[in-house]
Amino acid sequence: MAALTAAVVLVGILCVLDLLLTIGVIKKLREYGPAGPMGAPGKGMTPLRPGEELPAFTAVAEDGALVSPSSLPDGWSLIAFLSPNCAPCRTKLPELVAYAAAEPGGRDRTLAVVVGEPGECERFVRELSPVARVVVEPKGGPVCAALRVDAFPTTLRVHADQGRTVVTGHVVDLAREASPR
Repeated sequence: MAALTAAVVLVGILCVLDLLLTIGVIKKLREYGPAGPMGAPGKGMTPLRPGEELPAFTAVAEDGALVSPSSLPDGWSLIAFLSPNCAPCRTKLPELVAYAAAEPGGRDRTLAVVVGEPGECERFVRELSPVARVVVEPKGGPVCAALRVDAFPTTLRVHADQGRTVVTGHVVDLAREASPR
């Protein structure tokens, strides 16, 4: 009888320990939100959907130019959000550089928002500057907040026409994406 009591107490202690570990895991997952631990603040913002107009934002690009929805040229453009702290972003960087270099209309058709501390963003800025307009901002900066981006990498295809800039879609694979001219 003593052995049975000891076994039940041991199982009870293991169940309580398992419950505590499960609660800890749930709390950690909530910190990351739906975006996951990819360098995102994890606030779980709802991203802009196709058909939504870009909200107002202003930022200063690395070359000193003022960037806003109205500064995007008429026609199709790409807005890419990257973070040097994100492994998929480091993998996508050469693909984005090649895509932007081949994009008709030059560097004005691609806006790259690099999210992080200025010192850690140097490589991204150096590689993207020849082919894209580059903005460096901290997590939750004005462009990310306005466009509701908190997961990286995120790439938006937008279309500007007569002063109105609308999201037309999210680009997953830049190598397959053809600019809809």
